[in-house]
Amino acid sequence: MKSAADGAIAAYVKTTMLQVDKHRNAYTCGLLAGLYGLLFGWDTGMIGGLLDSASFQHSFALPSGSQSLANFKGNIVSTLQAGCFLGAASALLLPDRIGRRKSLILAALVALAGTAVQTCCAVGAQQPEQALVQLYVGRSIGGFGVGLASSVVPTYIAEIAPKEIRGRLSCSFQLFVVTGMMIAFFVNYGLSLRFGAVSQDPTEWRVAFGLQALPALLALLGTVSPYCPESPRWLVQHGSQELARDSLRRLHKSSDDVYVAGLLAEISCDLQGSADPGLKAACREMLTDRMTLYRCLVPAIVNFLQQWTGVNGVNYYSPQIFRTLGLRGRSTGLFATGIYGVVKVTTTLLFMCLAIEQLGRKWCLIIGGLIQCFCLWWIGTFLAIAGEESARHKGIAYLTIAMLYLFVIGFGLGWSGPVWTVSSEVPPQRLRALAMSLGTMSNWLFNACVARATPNMLASIPNGGTFFIFGTDALLAVLFAIFLLPESSGAPLELLHECFPKRGYVRRCLADLSPRKRRRAFQQDVLQRRRADTLLEAPAEGPAYRRDRT
Repeated sequence: MKSAADGAIAAYVKTTMLQVDKHRNAYTCGLLAGLYGLLFGWDTGMIGGLLDSASFQHSFALPSGSQSLANFKGNIVSTLQAGCFLGAASALLLPDRIGRRKSLILAALVALAGTAVQTCCAVGAQQPEQALVQLYVGRSIGGFGVGLASSVVPTYIAEIAPKEIRGRLSCSFQLFVVTGMMIAFFVNYGLSLRFGAVSQDPTEWRVAFGLQALPALLALLGTVSPYCPESPRWLVQHGSQELARDSLRRLHKSSDDVYVAGLLAEISCDLQGSADPGLKAACREMLTDRMTLYRCLVPAIVNFLQQWTGVNGVNYYSPQIFRTLGLRGRSTGLFATGIYGVVKVTTTLLFMCLAIEQLGRKWCLIIGGLIQCFCLWWIGTFLAIAGEESARHKGIAYLTIAMLYLFVIGFGLGWSGPVWTVSSEVPPQRLRALAMSLGTMSNWLFNACVARATPNMLASIPNGGTFFIFGTDALLAVLFAIFLLPESSGAPLELLHECFPKRGYVRRCLADLSPRKRRRAFQQDVLQRRRADTLLEAPAEGPAYRRDRT
C-alpha cells in the first residue's frame, strides 16, 4: 500500500516537473506579473500594525478615545481602497486602449509616487492635521496604482497562460498578495522590537512606508523585462498578427510554426478579427443576452462574496483581534499576526499546486467557504460566552486562536486564489477587461466597506456578533458556488461558453459537483475535436464550425 502511494506521488511529481519545463516561459511571465500582488499585500499587512504604534498615533495626533480612534483607523485604511476603486475603474479603458503590459508599467510608477508622498509626511514643521491630509492623498495615489494592477494582472495572466496551468498561474497573484502581507507583518514586528512599544520616533512608521517601494520596483523591472511580452489576444484584437505570433512563440517556447499557427487561428476565430469595441459598444454587447451579462458580472459577484467573508477585516485588524482573544502585548500580537501570515502563504502555495487544477475551482470554493464559516462561528460563540473575560479561559482561548489560523487555511483553499482564477477566465474574450474592471471595482469597494466597518463593528457589536455576520456571509458564498457557478477548469478561454448553457444552467452547476457528472470527458472530446478542426481548416478557410463569438 505504501509503495503504491509512493509510486503515485513520484508519478505526480514527475508529471508536474515535466509540465513546468514544458511551460517554463509561461510560468516565468505569470510569476513576474504576479509580483504586483506584493503591492496589494504589503499595504494590507503593514497598516494594521502601524495603526497601533505609539509613534504613528503621536505623529498624526490620533485621538485616544476608543470610538474616535476606531473612526480614524477606518478612514486611514479605507483611503487606500478609495484610490484602488478609482484605479480599477480606470481599467475600464486603459488595458484595452494601451495594452496590458503598458498598463502594468503605469500602475507601478503611480504606486511608487504614492509611496514617496506617504513616506514624506510630517517632515519638518508640518502640522499633524496637514500631515494626515498628505497621508490620505498619498494612500489614494498609491491605491490607484494597486487598483489598476489588481484589475490588469489576472486578465493578463489568463490571456498568456496555457489552459493546463491557467488556474495555477492565476493563483500566483494571490500567492504574492499573501506573501506581501507576511513580509509586512514581520517588518512591523521587527520595527516594534527595534523601537519599543512606547517610542514616538517617526522613523518607525516612515521606514515601514518607504519599504513599499521595493515591491513596486520589483514589479516594474519584471514587466519591462523581455520575459513579459504583450498579451497575444490583445494583439490579435488590435490587428497585430505577427506580433501576436511572436508573443505565442515566446510564451510556449515553441519553434513549431504549425502549433503556433493553430493557437493563433483559434484566438482569431474567437475574435473574428474584431477590433477593440470601445467602452460604450462593450457595455451594449454585455447586455445582448442574459448569459453574457451574467458571465460579465460573475467577477463582481465572487469578489463581493470574498470580501464579506471578513478576511480583510481580519488582515487589517488582526493585532486587535488577537488581543480580544487573550494575547497581550503589542509585540506578542504582531508576532502572532506574522505567524498568521506564514500560514497564509504556505496554504496558498500548497493549494495552488495541489488543489486548484485537481479539485477544480468549484470544490475549492465550497470546501474553503465551509471551513471559514465554521471557524468564524466558533470564534463568535467563544466571545459570546466568555465576553471580556476571554483571557481567563486560556485553554479555549488558545483553541479559538487556532481557529483563526484554520480560518486562513480555509481561505487559502477557497475564496483566495480561485476567486481571481474564476474572475479572469469566465468573461467573454472581447469583454474580459470590462468584466475584470467591474470585478476589481467590486473587490475594492467592499474591501473599503469592510475595512471601514470592522473596527466599529468590533467596538460596538457585543458578544462576537461581528464574526457571526462574517460567518453567515461565508455560508452564502458557499451556496452561490454550489448552485450558480459551473466548473471551468480544463477548457480553453475560447470555448468557455460551453460551460454556460442558456437552458438548464442551475442543473448544469449541480451536475458539476460530481466528478462523474462533470462532463469533463465530454468537454475534452469537444475541445479536441474543435481544436483539430481549427488546426486543419481555420488558416485556409476560416472557422470550420459555428460558435458563440463571445
